[in-house]
Amino acid sequence: MIQRKYETVVGIFVVASLAALLAMVLIIAQQERLWEEHVEFRAVFKNISGLKTGSEVRLAGVTVGNVKGITIDPQGQIIVTFVVVGKYRSQIRQDSRATIGYQGLLGDKSLDLTAGSPDQPEIAAKGTVTSIEPWDITEIFAKATPSLEKVQQLLNNLASLSETLTKPGSKFGKSMEELNQIINKVNKGQGSLGQILNDPALYRESAQAVANIRKFTASLEENKGALGALVNDPAFRADLQKTMANLQEASSRLPELMKKAEAFVEQLNKAGKGLPGLVNAGETMVTDVDKTAKAAQKTFLLRRNVPKAKERTIRIEREQKKD
Repeated sequence: MIQRKYETVVGIFVVASLAALLAMVLIIAQQERLWEEHVEFRAVFKNISGLKTGSEVRLAGVTVGNVKGITIDPQGQIIVTFVVVGKYRSQIRQDSRATIGYQGLLGDKSLDLTAGSPDQPEIAAKGTVTSIEPWDITEIFAKATPSLEKVQQLLNNLASLSETLTKPGSKFGKSMEELNQIINKVNKGQGSLGQILNDPALYRESAQAVANIRKFTASLEENKGALGALVNDPAFRADLQKTMANLQEASSRLPELMKKAEAFVEQLNKAGKGLPGLVNAGETMVTDVDKTAKAAQKTFLLRRNVPKAKERTIRIEREQKKD
């Protein structure tokens, strides 16, 4: 009787163990989606950064499969074969990308996929998904080392500069002391700037001068006063433009007058060679000078100071030849 009870207990324990084992198998199979259809793909990398067989395959962060195998081809490229649950295969398209991702802070690797665009064709089973090489931490540190060294050098220079500036007796310290002295003098009303800033009378006079300048400028803009009317008078502007034109014309004739004067002097030096040529040159020079004087009389600035030219006649008597 006792032995029979013992056998019954053992039988119940065995059945319960088998049931628990079967339940575990079913749960694991469900988690691993062993009962669902899987589609196989592949991706080619130069470095998989520790990815292993059995690592998760994630699509936009969702686990959709696992890594089935890892091999190296004769060219040294790493071929990663992975499977994806059948219901997600429509997301694997020509513009999908595969890269190596990280799971948490422990550094476990996963194969991360990006979902393709609906307008792109699907990748066939056992097709190749375009890969993106993962970042290599060692390579990143190697590239960052020179920059870190430069940053460290910059910090050392800043520390040295700060030490130099704060050192007693340095030029910077002396400059700061002199600046403080100037500020103190200004606050005490010493010096011209201090008097202007601290003397109410000087401040009022400065403000009044600025106000007068503004008032004068406003009067010019509003055509007030004789000067404002003169500056904004169209006739005055026209006369001024005409005056400038006359001055320009007169100045343009100066080189020609100088040449003629030089020729006149030369003819004076050669007076013995003939008086008629000298007379003609003199008449030409007098004519040019007369024109210049008339042009100067037309100018607004010189009109009152240049006398009007008077006509003069030079009488030259010729000697009669004796028979």
